[in-house]
Amino acid sequence: MLSARILDLRPGAAWVFSGDRWRSGASWIAPYDHPALETLAVRDGRRVFFHVRERLPGCSVENTCVPALLDERAYDASLAAARDWPRGHLLAEVTEAGFTLSAGHCCPAPVYYSVAGEELHLHWDLAVLRGLLPHQGLDEVEVPRLLTLSGYYSRRTVWSAASMLTERSALCFDGTSVTVREPRPALHETARVLDEDADVVGGYERLLNAVLADTWYVPERTAVELSGGMDSSNVALSLAARHGSLPRAGALVHDGEVGAQQMRRRRELLAVTGFDDTVVRAADFPPLDPQSRPAWRLGPQEETYIAAHSRLLRSWVADGVLWVATGVGGDEMLSLTPAERGSQRQYRPPVPPWLTERAVEALADGESGIPPAPPVSDSVLRAIACGAPMYLRSGLWPLYPLADHAAWRFGQWLPVEWRRDKRLARERMARAGLSRQVTHPPLRESFHGVLQEAVQRFAPEQVREVMKGSPLLDFGFLDAGELAAAAERLERGVSAQDEMIVHVLRLHAALT
Repeated sequence: MLSARILDLRPGAAWVFSGDRWRSGASWIAPYDHPALETLAVRDGRRVFFHVRERLPGCSVENTCVPALLDERAYDASLAAARDWPRGHLLAEVTEAGFTLSAGHCCPAPVYYSVAGEELHLHWDLAVLRGLLPHQGLDEVEVPRLLTLSGYYSRRTVWSAASMLTERSALCFDGTSVTVREPRPALHETARVLDEDADVVGGYERLLNAVLADTWYVPERTAVELSGGMDSSNVALSLAARHGSLPRAGALVHDGEVGAQQMRRRRELLAVTGFDDTVVRAADFPPLDPQSRPAWRLGPQEETYIAAHSRLLRSWVADGVLWVATGVGGDEMLSLTPAERGSQRQYRPPVPPWLTERAVEALADGESGIPPAPPVSDSVLRAIACGAPMYLRSGLWPLYPLADHAAWRFGQWLPVEWRRDKRLARERMARAGLSRQVTHPPLRESFHGVLQEAVQRFAPEQVREVMKGSPLLDFGFLDAGELAAAAERLERGVSAQDEMIVHVLRLHAALT
């Protein structure tokens, strides 16, 4: 939601808005420019704060260029109100003690930070911040996590000199170093007993309607990522119930028999919603293909299918779209606890043979950098953090109705029988008149075939490029001999384990 360079923290120094940012000497703070956001700037003569926040529906936009001068008491009241903002926000304050940046809950665009000498750098895009780091040293825990796709929602990034400001936490910069204040662990709910006449589906519909009603967006400039899955489909149905056919839809689509099933299901959904549609064939922009790679530098955590996904976003932007609604959070909202599943065993991803002993040992450090329990699932927050740069680079603001705190609490209250196999989501779709082909598709839809073909075509040559020189080798995370053996195996075929080489290649590309 913002980027900044902070240095020369003189108490009482004037902050002036210039073009797209506030400046004070060599320091500056730039809010992300999007109609979903508004800014508030307030000072009292010795302190100043800048509040970058998601707008509230039904309220006039408040964009303060010149910091408003208040007395000390009014400043404190305004600051307290800013801290309690109900939507995603970032709150920056400059005082005699230094610079503080506080994050709200579940911010759709988290910020990364690094200190270089006496300068604090902040940016919502880790790939941009990378160019400002004091050194390119790699993090001994986060790198192995990403090489095995076993990451956590964490302060840690692949660069030891960069960190993420996690939800509800605050960083304090005194001119030379950063300290972090973490929040208290969030309380979570447990399943409740339903009344005999409870209309669970109706309650779910009212809940999603209320979540959307509390979110500022322009329907005719909003698109929904409608793959046809349970989560995005329910978001689409709620958007259609509120706005008719004003929003639009789009998706990455499969090939073959699975693709035919997906398009049949999506045609039913589009008939119900009335949305205009945009589709991109995932196979046309496969992972690892140098011809498909976006022109901008990618961060180390961005999604595997970003080439195709970015093409879809660009199509929407060309049509005037500014907001994108997603189904992120739906899996977690209706998930079962280990006890409810009847198993306490935690899934551990396989360890590929090309990891060194040092890297494998680092995977055991599971709690390192993990903040206190958030109000929603940490996997939801990780997905939001990974996706944010892709949307913001395109000029789009992402919406996550199923990751809203109210939706998450509703899911936790539901009895097991309504969460198992996403019964709630499926029954809501059936109530909307959708066929069993849509609510219970016989074929599993995934892009596994696209990934497997891409690994077969591009990975052997790219693995050999890694072997010629890579930070992952220099810092001792990869075994060169095992990489060579993997390249030879990949020329003959792709096993489930060797597919994991895609994580090596994506991370190598982000680091070089």
